[in-house]
Amino acid sequence: MHTQQPPRASGSTHDVYLLDLINGISGALDYVSSTVTGHHRRVGVGAAAIGGAMGLNQRDTTDLLVAALLHDIGAFSLDLRLDGLDFDSDHTAHAGAGYRLLRLHPMLTRTAAIILHHHTGWNRLPPMEDTAVPLLANIINLMDRVDILSHVGTRILGRERIRNSIRPLSGSFFAPAAVEAFLDLSAESAFWERISDTWAHVRDGVESPIVEDVIPENQLLHFSRFFAYIIDFRSRHTATHSQGVAETAVHLAGLAGMSVQDQNKLRLAGNLHDIGKLAVPVVILDKPSELDNAEYETVRNHAAACETILRAVPGLEDITDWACQHHERIDGSGYPHGLKGSQISLGSRIVAVADVFTAITEDRPYRAGMTPAQTHAVLKDMAQSGILDPDLVALLLDHHAATTAICGQAQRQALAEFTRFRTW
Repeated sequence: MHTQQPPRASGSTHDVYLLDLINGISGALDYVSSTVTGHHRRVGVGAAAIGGAMGLNQRDTTDLLVAALLHDIGAFSLDLRLDGLDFDSDHTAHAGAGYRLLRLHPMLTRTAAIILHHHTGWNRLPPMEDTAVPLLANIINLMDRVDILSHVGTRILGRERIRNSIRPLSGSFFAPAAVEAFLDLSAESAFWERISDTWAHVRDGVESPIVEDVIPENQLLHFSRFFAYIIDFRSRHTATHSQGVAETAVHLAGLAGMSVQDQNKLRLAGNLHDIGKLAVPVVILDKPSELDNAEYETVRNHAAACETILRAVPGLEDITDWACQHHERIDGSGYPHGLKGSQISLGSRIVAVADVFTAITEDRPYRAGMTPAQTHAVLKDMAQSGILDPDLVALLLDHHAATTAICGQAQRQALAEFTRFRTW
């Protein structure tokens, strides 16, 4: 029926290591607010240094670093303001949200427990079966305050004033051993120089096997869903989008004859395709009317942000192309690179069609989801005008009912997860 087949492309992933991936997620959080740029890495580097000085074993030191790199993740998913960080504020909401989010992933259950208590004072921490968790959470608590006082907060202090503010809290808010280690380290300028957001420092002192462990393919899929939750759970209006795109893309890839391996990689790409929207304020995502020019440009920038975030994770190179080129257009009018025709891989074309299909059929703040007839008309027009691949559009429309059912099931599952996350 279709005379011209879209170009074949075979994506490939290489080994992806846990710390590389966590570091990438941590870097992605910088896009939400310029206030916190580098904050999570600085807390991670400082916390790992304190843990090392305290003689923690490698497993605890690594888990401490991973938890520190992600410690405020709940604030992003709840869309809490971070431009006026105040250590005296009640942060239990985002600590709990971070716990609920991270415990969804089987490799991050201990990390979740640490983050749950990273704003609990030392003298209020409950006893736990994993006896190291309270201390690890408290070290993050201490280093979080240090970084807020030195970089992020509304009252930036010098090094000695920071040290003097931490010292009297020993035994009450902070563990005495952690305070002692911090005071010893922070007496030297090398400690402050080490607290940076460079990858070399993030890896300092961390030699646990977890650093060298390759994430199994099924766990990588879990992580991509985890990424999707961070993106989508910021708003009810985006809560189901990424999983709808992922499953639509997989279905369309199967119809197009792609291998099962490539279909699985497309599921990763679909889950990750909107990670750049962390750089888009929720007020824009939820705007109930047409965007103005400046707002539209902010939204457009998410594709470039997606590339920056995912290219920082070694092993996701081809998936990055599939995920981040979903706004490239066959006629060259797309972004971020203005690719055209055969320059756009099959995987990228599939994600583009899946993204448009999912977006126009789901409810948005400014309109209800389109009917099947409206969906047919819009997709055909976009194919005829050179925006979307015409063969892929025709393939989807030939299987419209099945595609709608698959997308709908994925979105219902995502909505159930979102509801549990928000009401837990």
